[in-house]
Amino acid sequence: MTKFQRFLLKRLAISVLLTLIAVSVIFVVLRLLPGSPFEALVTSGNLNQEQIAEIRAMYGLDEPIWKQYVNYLTSLLTFQFGYSILRSQPVWAVLEPRLINSLILLVPALVTTAILSSLVGMYAGWNRGSRLEKFSIVSTTLLRSTPVFITAIFFIIVFAYNLEIVPALGMRSIRATPEGYLDTFVSLDFLHHYLLPFTVAVLYYSGDFLLLARNGVVEKRGSEFLKLHRAKGLTEMQQLARAGRNSMLPILTYFTLRLGMIFQGLILLEVVFSWPGIGRELVLAIQQQDYPLVQAAVFIMALAVILANLLADVLYAYFDPTVSTGGGGSA
Repeated sequence: MTKFQRFLLKRLAISVLLTLIAVSVIFVVLRLLPGSPFEALVTSGNLNQEQIAEIRAMYGLDEPIWKQYVNYLTSLLTFQFGYSILRSQPVWAVLEPRLINSLILLVPALVTTAILSSLVGMYAGWNRGSRLEKFSIVSTTLLRSTPVFITAIFFIIVFAYNLEIVPALGMRSIRATPEGYLDTFVSLDFLHHYLLPFTVAVLYYSGDFLLLARNGVVEKRGSEFLKLHRAKGLTEMQQLARAGRNSMLPILTYFTLRLGMIFQGLILLEVVFSWPGIGRELVLAIQQQDYPLVQAAVFIMALAVILANLLADVLYAYFDPTVSTGGGGSA
């Protein structure tokens, strides 16, 4: 077994352990919350205590805690998430469209800002001290340090309420009745609702990629290989292209990590814009203490983070063997 293979097995084992810890924390925290998902139903008079007891038995909530935990692990690891308590639907039937809605919003935003901000950052790093560098650093740092819900509310006030250019909330108009994903996403109405949250997401992510790209080019600018290219007569833009290409590894790694954390970072964005994504659905499920729905949503988010970290570790070790156990080139 090569050193890189041992490195990969070690990272896989750590990922499995982290997944087990994450799902265990979810299980414990939900059961420590005060109240229960049935209190509102009892208070409103929709269900009596006997009916509540039957529902608790149906969901296994009357069993010993250790048995609930075993059943919970089994259901998650087999991706059988069960039924939502308050919606009376399979959990996956509730989460699948929300997950796709989140991905449609956040993945294009992340890809767009990764490309544009990295290019601007490389150019700014190559032209140190320029107005572009100063403006880009100040503006993106300000946007990144401002909570995303503040930026979102500001954009809603300016562009939705004052200028009335775009709608403030939702993914489609109230009167829209699309059938299927193609009808939902391929329409002018969707694009009209999409522009504002997409723009806020792009701006929120821009600072990290810009600074990474800038710092990478600044480090490479005085390197020996660029002096050689300069001696060969390469233009400034050709030298910048080579410096940028050699500083891509941190950007690629960060993009992978960000892709895994894409849901958690912008939950409040979905809440502010009433975007029907998995983040907003998680907030509603927590408020209603819908255990199966919360458990499945957090499990999907945690699994995405863990897999992204694993992929980032593997990519970094493979393309830069100096950070692994020395086996990047032997795979």
